[in-house]
Amino acid sequence: MSLERASLRQPDDAVRSPGQALAPRRRWTTLAQAYARGADNFLLLRFLAATAVIFGHSYRISGIPGAADFIARARWGNGIYTGSLAVDVFFVVSGFLVTGSYLHRANLEVFIKSRALRILPAYAACVVLSAFVLGAFYTELPLSDYLTQQPTRDYVTTNMQFGTDLIWVLPGVFVHNPFPNVVNGSLWTLPAEVRMYLWVAILGLLGVLQRRWLANTAFAILMLAGILADGPLPLVPIHDFDRLAAFFLAGAFCYVNRDWIPLSDWLLLALVALGVALHHSHLFPWALGGAITYGALWFAYRPSLPFFNKFGDYSYGLYLWGFPVEQAVAHWFAAPTRPVLLFVVTLPLTLLCAMASWHLLEKPALRLKPRS
Repeated sequence: MSLERASLRQPDDAVRSPGQALAPRRRWTTLAQAYARGADNFLLLRFLAATAVIFGHSYRISGIPGAADFIARARWGNGIYTGSLAVDVFFVVSGFLVTGSYLHRANLEVFIKSRALRILPAYAACVVLSAFVLGAFYTELPLSDYLTQQPTRDYVTTNMQFGTDLIWVLPGVFVHNPFPNVVNGSLWTLPAEVRMYLWVAILGLLGVLQRRWLANTAFAILMLAGILADGPLPLVPIHDFDRLAAFFLAGAFCYVNRDWIPLSDWLLLALVALGVALHHSHLFPWALGGAITYGALWFAYRPSLPFFNKFGDYSYGLYLWGFPVEQAVAHWFAAPTRPVLLFVVTLPLTLLCAMASWHLLEKPALRLKPRS
């Protein structure tokens, strides 16, 4: 998921090789020009994406056999549904903004501190409160037994390591739910997100990101390696991370090449039309990926929707708390229920959690970010 807000902007000629000429003037607005203006719709985009994740999960958590949202029913690919597309958008946005964040400061220590302050406080609160408050309330075990069991403590200590062996279950919690046992299925993307930050730090420290031609060469090598390699790539240890890494890479590519990428309604329509035309082709995943990547950045900069930016950035809290809140709601229904009803009840409750997370944890933590 995307966790960066680009509050500081670079000039259009950033990430340019020494002696490289400025990009020629064009009739269209480029992504670099839109980025430099400082006005964007990233808060709204991420809010909608987090909401889509909750909506997509409602079909699985509802317990109705064969229930699938409209994207899954369209058969766009194995495992593709509303929530997975929303996560793709998160990683495109993250790749774009986090790459920009590193290049704006070009300081590894500042970058790491900034990323830690953005991701850790809300994540740690979600993990700890899920284990010792939500779990303690919903467990079927005696409270003293639940609190003293090793798996309860392991849920916190293991999940805080951002490894690939996350723990999904708490003792006696949600055992009889329609989708049993799993407390927070959304956490699986956070280890991938952290690994993408490390890739940005490595490429930035090596000076790769600061040279467009070198960055594009590295992106091409990484993409080909992901396609051709028999085993996992460094920092991408499991197959489930491959798709997320590809979308993060696409976002980073768009940032590095933003001088040359136009913001065009016609180009977006062309990419969508190409995806429709290739729906049953083996090229469809590539067409879909291109449409998602460009569509996310088009939405961020092309429409003028400033009204939403006066609110807080609740998307991270929505993403973190959506799954456990939805499981808690499903517990009280005590039987398979309509996914849309489950979603409608869950969303406002999760929004309250997200608002508390933003105002009590995330926003105060961001004030501690190093300033350059």
